[in-house]
Amino acid sequence: MVRLRQLREWTGLSYRELETRSRNMGAFVPRSTLASALRRNALPRQEFVVTVVRACGLDPVPWARARRRLAVRLATSGHPAEPAPAQTGPAPHQLPPSPAVLVGRDEELGRLVRMLTTTPVTVVSGQPGVGKSAAALRAAHRIAHLFPDGQLYVNLRKETPGAEPPGPAEIAALLLRSLGTEGSQVPADAGEAAGRLRTVLSGRRVLILLDDVASAAQVRPLVPCGGQSTAILTSRTPLTSLDCAGHVRLRPLSRDAAMEALERFLGAERVQAEPEAVRTLADLCDHLPLGLRIAAARLAARPEWPVRILAERLADERRRLDEFRVDDVDVRASLALSFEDLAGSADEQNRLAVCVLGVVAALPAGQVRLGEAAALLDMPQDTAERALERLVDANLVESGTPGSYRVPDLVRLFALERRNELSRCCDTA
Repeated sequence: MVRLRQLREWTGLSYRELETRSRNMGAFVPRSTLASALRRNALPRQEFVVTVVRACGLDPVPWARARRRLAVRLATSGHPAEPAPAQTGPAPHQLPPSPAVLVGRDEELGRLVRMLTTTPVTVVSGQPGVGKSAAALRAAHRIAHLFPDGQLYVNLRKETPGAEPPGPAEIAALLLRSLGTEGSQVPADAGEAAGRLRTVLSGRRVLILLDDVASAAQVRPLVPCGGQSTAILTSRTPLTSLDCAGHVRLRPLSRDAAMEALERFLGAERVQAEPEAVRTLADLCDHLPLGLRIAAARLAARPEWPVRILAERLADERRRLDEFRVDDVDVRASLALSFEDLAGSADEQNRLAVCVLGVVAALPAGQVRLGEAAALLDMPQDTAERALERLVDANLVESGTPGSYRVPDLVRLFALERRNELSRCCDTA
C-alpha cells in the first residue's frame, strides 16, 4: 500500500480526480473508499490495485504481478492475503423476520439452503399464494451468518394491478444506497448502476433477496453471477433465462401439511374438535399457505365460530373469493396481479394465454386435454399448446402430464369473475 500512496503523490492526483477517472474506466471506486484504503497498510485487493494504477495513467500489469507475489509470500508466512473490503458504517441487515409458521417445506428448504451455498443465484417460483416469500426468508435467515458484509432485501411487489414494476436502475440504486453509496454517486443509467453495484460487491459476501421479481429482464443486469455474493429471487414465473441460476419451484402443500398449518394457527384443541371440517377447509383453501393463513385469521377473530361455519361459507363458489380477505391480505388481489401481467402485456402470446384461461376455466373442474382445448378455441393445436404452456409458466395452470391441463380452483373462480375482460383479450390477441 505504501507504493500506491507514493504513486498517487507522484502523479499529484486528488481522491476526487481518481474517483472520476475510475468511473470513466467503468470500475468506479468512491473517493471515501480510496482515502480509507490508501491509509491502511494491509495488502489491497487485486481489483483495487489495477484500478488505482490505471487511473494514475500507468500499466497495471507489473503492479498486479508484484501484488500476486506479495500475496503468496504473506500466505506462506501465515498472514492473510485478502483483507475484507472497506465498509463504511455497520453492515446492513434488512431481512424481514422469519415466518412464525412454515410447515410442509422441509424438503424444499433443504434444497434451497444447499443451493444458496453453491449457486450465485437461486429462483423460488410458484403460483400466487404458495408461500414463495416465506420459504425464501426462512432459508435466507438460516444462511445469513455466512454473509458478514450484509443481507439486503428489496420488495418489488406492485401495490396495484397495472402499476409499472421498478426497473434495473431503480433496483440497483436501492441496493447501492443500502451498501453505503451516497445518493449523489448513484448513476441514473441502468448499465452504469449495475456496473457500480458489481464494483461495490467485489470482494464482499453479501446476501440479496429480491422479492416478487416480475421478469428476468428486470433483474438480469443485477444478479451476482461471480464473486462471493448470493441472490435469492422470488417470482411467479420461473425466470429460466437467467444465467447461472438454480431453481426451486414450490407447489401447494399436501393435505396433511395444510391441516398441520391450520393446527399451528388455530391450536390443537379447536382442530381436533372438528377434524372433518378442518380437512374440508384445507381443501377449499387449495392447500395454499396464503388461503390457509387468511382462513385461520378469520377464525381466530371469531373464537365462538365452529370451523364448519367458515367451511360452509367457502363452499359457496359465488362468495369464496370474497371470504378470502382479511385486513390487507387478499387472495383476489394476489391473483389480479398475475392476471394483469399477462392481460396488459404487449406480447400477443400473453394476451392469447389469458383468453385461453377464460375458456378452460369454464370447463367442468377446469380440466382439459390439448386436443379438446384446440377444438374449443378453434385454433391449431400448436397454437393452443403454446398458450397453455405460457399459463403453466405463469403458474396459473397445472400440467401433471404432457397434454393435460388443470386450472386450480381459486384461479378458476377468479377467471370466471373476469370472464368479460378475458373475452376482450381474445379480441386483441
